Amino acid sequence: MDKKTYYIDKKCTEYLLAIGIPAKLSGFEYLRIAVKLVVENPKVLDNVTKRLYPQVAEVMKTKVPAIERSMRHAIEVAFVSKGLFYLNDIYGSVIYKGDRKPTNSELIALLAEKIEFEVQKMTR
Repeated sequence: MDKKTYYIDKKCTEYLLAIGIPAKLSGFEYLRIAVKLVVENPKVLDNVTKRLYPQVAEVMKTKVPAIERSMRHAIEVAFVSKGLFYLNDIYGSVIYKGDRKPTNSELIALLAEKIEFEVQKMTR
């Protein structure tokens, strides 16, 4: 595993735990894989249900509906525990107000964007 891949794995895990998603949930691992895939290829966000979820399902050897449902549940857990407010700390500004929970693709995009920015900064 190269330094960049290790860093992406580490940050995905760190951020998901920080926003209140327990590692024991299957949605945690699905979100982690999805964020990594988006960091590697942002175009997969253009069609989450037709491209991203099937790729995660293939890696995890499960079905797309299970991926989507587990991610939604994990985000719900973070929303109820108010852990999603940590997104503001991650970004250093108010991007989450607590008025609604983010969709799967919104959360994946936010985390992937932040990690990609950090990776670019690290490689300069």
